[in-house]
Amino acid sequence: MKKTFLKIAALAMALVLAFCGCGGNNGEDEEVNPDEFSWEMLDISLVVDGIYANLDISKLTSQSVSKITDETVLTEQYYLDLEKVISYDVRSAEGKYGVADVAIIRVKEGHAIEVMDSLELRKDDRINEFLNYDVYDSYSIAMEAEIYQAGELVIMLMLSEDDKTVAKELIDHYLP
Repeated sequence: MKKTFLKIAALAMALVLAFCGCGGNNGEDEEVNPDEFSWEMLDISLVVDGIYANLDISKLTSQSVSKITDETVLTEQYYLDLEKVISYDVRSAEGKYGVADVAIIRVKEGHAIEVMDSLELRKDDRINEFLNYDVYDSYSIAMEAEIYQAGELVIMLMLSEDDKTVAKELIDHYLP
């Protein structure tokens, strides 16, 4: 009960912070107005921070998550052609403590399928990584990872089913 309350409170806090200063409504939560939305105003890192604030993962897994900013890693391990990407936030767990990977990538027009294919390759790599080393049910989580497009975003959620549900709700809140 206490854990559920803390998750709901953290989600509410993330949503309030996301819109702080955008509408001047004295801290009240507001919906994204599709007429006022632009992809440039979306802070992808804030969305990913909100997702990780609400994950139900072990402390070891959580502490092993790092933000991937090295272009070599993004091209060699995520197979991304950064010429086709506008912005991104890619995070990955170390693996030996479980999997909790999230990638939100804003892609240039016409390149979403290529970026999705790149993330499918990364998904395959993670599946193979956990084939013989299945800690915290990482193999099935990797197998069930979702890669999809939402507007200009390509999203990969390599999370448990419950955590994917929470992540999708948060992402949907930010999009018109």
